[in-house]
Amino acid sequence: MNSFEYKLDILKLEIETVNASIRQMDKMGENIKNWAILIWSAAIGAAIAQEKLNPYIALTAVIPLVFWLVDTWYRRIQRKFIWRSIAISKFLNDDRLEQSFKEQKLVEFTLFDPKSRLNKGDEYEIFVSWHRVMMFRSLSLLYISLAGMSIFAWVIKFTT
Repeated sequence: MNSFEYKLDILKLEIETVNASIRQMDKMGENIKNWAILIWSAAIGAAIAQEKLNPYIALTAVIPLVFWLVDTWYRRIQRKFIWRSIAISKFLNDDRLEQSFKEQKLVEFTLFDPKSRLNKGDEYEIFVSWHRVMMFRSLSLLYISLAGMSIFAWVIKFTT
């Protein structure tokens, strides 16, 4: 096996690593959402059910906001792996792969950079930015809704 073939094997391993990491971050996001709903439900249920805890109903809005930050953190990590997956896809589908076979070396491509630490730029920073990721509907709708329901429950409890 020559150096070029070895690098192609490493590229295959990197593709597997990136895809496995994306799946793992999906699972983390799912677990975070499940825990957020569970803890928020228990907190708001206790705050509504027990008279002495009623003044704290509005504070239960903080719980989903904290989980929103944690979920965003993991989603940003996932986006770094997705960025790398896009870079690999571009390499495999443009002239660089064909050129690499002709030259028997990888052309304009860095191997084994699963979180794209070496391939950063303005587009990358936008792609993984806190604000952009936080505003994904899959994140923002859930957590804002839970926080909003806490505030709504507090308003209902103290206006009736």
